[in-house]
Amino acid sequence: MTLVLRFGRGDAARCRFAISPLQETMAALLVLKKPGRHGWYLPWLHDVRPVIARLDLGLLDAAAPSNGYGPDFLWPSPTGPLTTIEDDLAQVRATDPAVVAAELAEHVRRIDRHALRDDLHRVLTGDPVIARNTLVTQQRLAWQALVEPLWDRIRGLLDADITARARQLADSGLAGPFADLHRRATWKNEELHLTGFRHGTVDLRGRGLILVPTAFGWPNLGIGPTDDTSVTPPALVYPMLGAARLWEPATRSPAIARLLGSGRASVLAETLVPSTTVSLAHRVGLAPATVSEHLTVLREAGLVTAARRGREVLYRQTPLAAALLHPDPL
Repeated sequence: MTLVLRFGRGDAARCRFAISPLQETMAALLVLKKPGRHGWYLPWLHDVRPVIARLDLGLLDAAAPSNGYGPDFLWPSPTGPLTTIEDDLAQVRATDPAVVAAELAEHVRRIDRHALRDDLHRVLTGDPVIARNTLVTQQRLAWQALVEPLWDRIRGLLDADITARARQLADSGLAGPFADLHRRATWKNEELHLTGFRHGTVDLRGRGLILVPTAFGWPNLGIGPTDDTSVTPPALVYPMLGAARLWEPATRSPAIARLLGSGRASVLAETLVPSTTVSLAHRVGLAPATVSEHLTVLREAGLVTAARRGREVLYRQTPLAAALLHPDPL
């Protein structure tokens, strides 16, 4: 089964990248449902399970199946690379009750009724405004418990993915970013072929395509909405580059600590993931002003680079820093 996205005049120019905190939250919830997806999630699972056990996420859990159909309104397409969790939740909260009712009814028809608690069934099939608002509340709780504590590190890697793929797009056109986007995505004849979805063709009709990298979505590929009549461009959610780095501990070489000093070496180690000054300060336990001074020296030495993201600046290791922190064995 192959879904084909057909690009026409103007669609390539309207392709853009976006980030969605809510997409990450929903993907993280699915990791909880299928914890064996990959070993690198295990430390995170160990940390969040006690927190999740204290929260009431029953309705959201029932509305987010591990496989198959799920209500589209719970996964809104992000508006851009600076989308916040409040932006995402506002989109869900603004969903037409008629759309909520229809999508939840379709969802309930597809799942095992005997596996659904009676109280949850009543909410899912009852007043759509109550169901929608309850789901938004539980999405916020899930975000706070599952993703927000890691968001700065996740966001740094998502930005790094976007930077790399935007460069591919500039250098090679659409064939560049689609070449290694996902094993189920193939670019040919001005069309993007996606295997494993319903068979059909979607004409983008000048809407373009939103490309959304994800940390928790590995190894899946997601697409929606795919309705030809929708004015909203489809969003293609794909695993970001270097997802395993999110869970790697920062390397603090004793030799580098002696060379640079303990504080500066710690700051350099944490820039494995592109990070802001405030985030680095929090992780290494130093004042933001002190971290800023360290970053200035590290930049002058060619060990970190700085890139602006909206009003923030992200710092990341250069290849020289990586070589110092991870020297090749003799």
